[in-house]
Amino acid sequence: DALAKLEKALRKIPGVEDISDNAKEGPMELKLRVNEYGKELGFDEQNLVAILRGLYLDAEYGKMFDRKGLVRIRLEDPRRDRQVEIGELHLRTPDGQRSVALKEIADFLYKKSMLKLYKEDGERVWTVTARTDKKKVLPSEVMERLRPVIEELRRSGVKVIVKGEEKENRQVKREMSQAAVIALFLIFISLVWMFNSPILPLITISVIPLSILGALLGNWIMGINLTLPGIMGMVGLAGVVVNDALIMLDFVRGSKDYDEMVIRAGMRLRPIFLTSLTTVLGLLTLIFFASGQSLIIQPMAVSLGYGIAWATVLNLIYVPLMYAVIYRVRSS
Repeated sequence: DALAKLEKALRKIPGVEDISDNAKEGPMELKLRVNEYGKELGFDEQNLVAILRGLYLDAEYGKMFDRKGLVRIRLEDPRRDRQVEIGELHLRTPDGQRSVALKEIADFLYKKSMLKLYKEDGERVWTVTARTDKKKVLPSEVMERLRPVIEELRRSGVKVIVKGEEKENRQVKREMSQAAVIALFLIFISLVWMFNSPILPLITISVIPLSILGALLGNWIMGINLTLPGIMGMVGLAGVVVNDALIMLDFVRGSKDYDEMVIRAGMRLRPIFLTSLTTVLGLLTLIFFASGQSLIIQPMAVSLGYGIAWATVLNLIYVPLMYAVIYRVRSS
């Protein structure tokens, strides 16, 4: 029922294709459960297995060695393929005093068995798989729509484990978040050591979240969904945009008035612009002419290219203005 509910919910989502599961029904399965009468006679499941194994299976009872090597002791009933009503089989009681029919000491439970059992960490699992057409729907959107169904199944006692691309996405997002926090901390510590002030590093780092706006705008312009390579490009963007902001602040700090600050900032216009221009030009082929396997890293190039282009404007205008506002640089 749980598999059917999930598959039904998946079929209602446009763009979800190739829905399947690994729960394939096999033949009917007979389960024997020792009843109260059988327990009084001394029977248990272990006794029944030991007795019936020799009747229906090639039972291996032991091993020994002789001059030729290993000898396996197997017992097989030559009449095991005969047609017989299993309930009419007479078994000797453990004490050997009497013989009883199997149907008198055990309850017969018939149920559908699975063709193949799958286990994970000792637990039986069944898997539902599907493929998404990313032009119509993303895996994250599919999981968002499936969330109510999954929560309902969990409340009913079914353990649901999400794997595949969604699991990988969660893991990479967590790792990217940790990497971004560590990178920002290291950048901040380095800048504090360099400027010997906590204010200038904060101005420098404030460029990073603003530059992400350019990366998001670039993905929207190119019509590309924000994927994990794109997020990785944003993390790399943080280290690139800080360089230009660092150069700008190092030149404008110590300006005595607004006019001097403008002159100093203008001296950095050409180096910052040319540095960013050469980087963006190098990424143009990946941004606009990606094909084949290069399509995998195209979102990263888009995030870097558009992010650097927007960060150039920020470093040339925003950084000097923030310095002038915080340190109250006035016009002469």
